[in-house]
Amino acid sequence: MKLANLKPRLSSGGGRIATLQPIRPDTVPRMRGWKGVQDRNRIRARDGGQCQQCKRERREHIGLGSDVDHVVPLWEGGSDTDDNKELLCDEHHKAKSALEAARRAGRG
Repeated sequence: MKLANLKPRLSSGGGRIATLQPIRPDTVPRMRGWKGVQDRNRIRARDGGQCQQCKRERREHIGLGSDVDHVVPLWEGGSDTDDNKELLCDEHHKAKSALEAARRAGRG
């Protein structure tokens, strides 16, 4: 397949940079790009690289934080500020994401 035959997936909108818009107009857009990377690194440093849910549960072995997560999801009206973000281990992030997906689908 020749690259010349591929169609662009995002339109540049007349020379402007294409941006992703939130699904609902009242939803706060997620920080992306280099600013998003800096933001996540700041949260990791603030939380000391440790899963905040493991700490709340007072686990003997606190998990290594792998994902910066919104405490209140953006789609539920949460903000994209530092006080609405925390570092979670993979186990807790997957569990929280599954619960949120069920709520969003109307099953939870």
